[in-house]
Amino acid sequence: MSCVVLMEARVLPEKLDDCIKLLVENRLKDTKVYDGCETCYGSVDKDHSMVFIWSQWTSVEHWEKYFAWRQERGDFEELSSLFAENPRVVISEAFF
Repeated sequence: MSCVVLMEARVLPEKLDDCIKLLVENRLKDTKVYDGCETCYGSVDKDHSMVFIWSQWTSVEHWEKYFAWRQERGDFEELSSLFAENPRVVISEAFF
């Protein structure tokens, strides 16, 4: 069954532009073409220095494979240096 993954992250205010640039120029493009990704969107709340990533996957297994790939590449280490705290990730089954 298809799943939806929502990530919300509070970004260090002085790093918000860097974070958006990294996501737009690299991370989201890679995510959108990764096997099993049906769609992926990013948004920002500049007033609260928050970034949101919403993605839909063919299955939880596809997302888990993607997540492991990101870990192996060290992508989260680079992103975490921009965050004020650990991001919140919610995985849910799509019902539509």
